[in-house]
Order: sequence, then structure tokens, then C-alpha cells
Amino acid sequence: MICPKCGADNPEGTLFCEECDWRQDMPFRAAKKRNVNTLSLAVLACGVLSVALAFFVAMAGAAVGAVGLIVGGYAINAVRIVKPVNQNVLMVASAAGLLLSMIGFILGFANL
Repeated sequence: MICPKCGADNPEGTLFCEECDWRQDMPFRAAKKRNVNTLSLAVLACGVLSVALAFFVAMAGAAVGAVGLIVGGYAINAVRIVKPVNQNVLMVASAAGLLLSMIGFILGFANL
């Protein structure tokens, strides 16, 4: 009998795995690993880009700002839920990116 968690071969009729003590009749789903560092920095970059584009190509600045607003909302919640070691820094980066995306979005439409 193959363990659903570690893949160890156990004798038939074994209730718990001999290697990892996982219950054999329970399915195993690995936890999702979210990279909130990259997500927070991407939101910050998106915010800076939207403000810069808003002055030169107004519609592109508004579009990048809209993407930053959507992803920024997700990034702030992801950092809050995952609770990484550098949570405060990532929250500030996500909030700054969200704010800059909002400014870029508004400036993009104002410069049309």
C-alpha cells in the first residue's frame, strides 16, 4: 500500500504510514505556496509604471493603473493571510503600489 503523502510502500492493511505517520485512508493535498514577495513588488512596479505612463501615453497609464488596482487588492490580502517574516515591509510596498496605481489611473483619464 503506497502512502498518499510520502509515497512510502507500507504493508497491506496498515492504518498509518510507517515513515510519516499519515493515515492511509485519508487523501493528501499539499499546501499552496504563495510568493507574496514577488506579488507585492509587482504591484509597486505596476504603480510606478502607471504614473509614468499617465503623463506620456494617457490610456496606457490608465490601463496599467487598473491592473495595479486589481492586483494590489489581492496582494494586500495575500500578505495579510500568509503572514511572511517581512510582513510590514510587504504591506507598505503593496499599499504604495495600490496608491500609485490609483494615481496613475486617475491621471491617465485626466490627461486624455
